[in-house]
Amino acid sequence: MNTAVEVLEPITHGLPSPDNEKILRNVKIMEKISAIVPLSIIIIIFALPTFSSLFQGNLLLVLIGGFIMFIIAGLAIKIVDKIILRPIRYVRYKSAAQILQTQMQSLPEPISLWRSWFLIAPGVLAITRAGHVVIVDRSTNYNHLWLAKEQIVSVSVEREATHISKTSHSGSFTFGNVSSGGFLSAFTTGGRSSTTTRTVETAFLEIRYQFERNGAVYTSVVPFGEDRRGADELRAAIMHLQPAA
Repeated sequence: MNTAVEVLEPITHGLPSPDNEKILRNVKIMEKISAIVPLSIIIIIFALPTFSSLFQGNLLLVLIGGFIMFIIAGLAIKIVDKIILRPIRYVRYKSAAQILQTQMQSLPEPISLWRSWFLIAPGVLAITRAGHVVIVDRSTNYNHLWLAKEQIVSVSVEREATHISKTSHSGSFTFGNVSSGGFLSAFTTGGRSSTTTRTVETAFLEIRYQFERNGAVYTSVVPFGEDRRGADELRAAIMHLQPAA
């Protein structure tokens, strides 16, 4: 008895995917730089001086110096990321996102809505009037992935909460006097510190899909930042896809 197996292949409409090798190459380069730079800073500022002190047999210097160098290395990583890496990523990724937006305007099917992003890695998603979801992002290696409704396994909105604490210090007042013997005495009064915590929630849409029954499931992630409503609306639009008559 023969059993038929239904295989769902990616839809391409007979057209080759646009050549986005340059975008993929730039993203890979930025990913490598973002991984190598912090490691290099830790090795230069923390690891090398610590091992040098260890070879000299000065355990106290290893503990104290290592702790100080570790803090300095952490600060250096944050400064380099904020001043150098983050601006470079912003410019390159935003330019790539604009290229992907332009590609959406020349799809073989007219689109009803679309969304692009570039803060984490550039990407774009579109829903066509014929009922297809088109995804071009890091997970697809920047090839155009066409999904029909039956290929979409699930669509969910996830959230991440980040707690940001800020400590403020109120002023203090110091006064003193000099005695007849020339002794100085001082007293400090006041001075308080308070910490306020702000919670920032970021939302992202997870789209899971597969190309064959009981086969591997893949995931694409669409970041929405603090726009939770936008993520919910796009989820609803994908969940209610209707093929064109």
